Amino acid sequence: MDLIRGSWPTPLYRLKSFGEEEVWGKLEFMNPITHSIKDRTALSLYEEVLEKTSKGDAVVEASSGNMAVALASLSAGYGRKMIAYISTRTAKAYKVMLKLLNAEIRERMGGTNDMIEEVKKEAKIASAHHPNQFNNPRNYLVHYRETARELDEQLRAAGLRIKYIVAGLGTAGHMTGLSLYFKEKYGNGIKMIGVEPMDTIPGIKEYSGNPFQEIAQIDEIIKVSLREAINGIKLVASHDGLLIGPSSGAVVAAIKKLGLSQVVGIFPDDAWKYSDLLDSALK
Repeated sequence: MDLIRGSWPTPLYRLKSFGEEEVWGKLEFMNPITHSIKDRTALSLYEEVLEKTSKGDAVVEASSGNMAVALASLSAGYGRKMIAYISTRTAKAYKVMLKLLNAEIRERMGGTNDMIEEVKKEAKIASAHHPNQFNNPRNYLVHYRETARELDEQLRAAGLRIKYIVAGLGTAGHMTGLSLYFKEKYGNGIKMIGVEPMDTIPGIKEYSGNPFQEIAQIDEIIKVSLREAINGIKLVASHDGLLIGPSSGAVVAAIKKLGLSQVVGIFPDDAWKYSDLLDSALK
């Protein structure tokens, strides 16, 4: 846990990709375990694991990738077994990392929402703790208490005035926490813009029906395609030399679509895990 906290604050970087426009990226892929924002959420969920369970109890969770790896890493450090439910569509890199961390992998068809009931049953049978990232308020509270405060301090220290924060919508934990903090402090002075996919983009999904939907304070939601997200990845790679992932590329695409300036985009993940997808798209 100290390793994760020791990586904060993650950098706030002005993107050359947008020329004279003031577009900043919060580089959450600089977190140390999964190179993603999910390290923060996993840390918060694991604090609950340690509070509510006995030494040696297993952890079981459904995940599209990063959360499973982050929880498996923490479980390895605390001498616990991790049972990871993942989709058959999950990128190979995640499966390799889970095996390295001695996690038990359960591959299933469909998405993570389709696995929840089976995960709950396994938790009872195996006397394992199910953090349930999709409904657990710790998912967004860590971003309200830590990520948002950290970003606010960085902006104030640099004398920056922003008008927008743009973030992808997956479990929507980081967008929910950020929106609660910045709306509480700045009201409508800062607009919160969520990004969801037109098709399949790793790391983000449709927001409709999200458990945190009634809590989050989002001003606008914009859809982007996988092609637009990949173009965002290519833009930032060629102008800034940063290898951002598809969910980050989707944030770039949304900022470009809306023609925003004085904006911070949250970059939750890097490109390395998605080399197969990107290789196909670049051909």
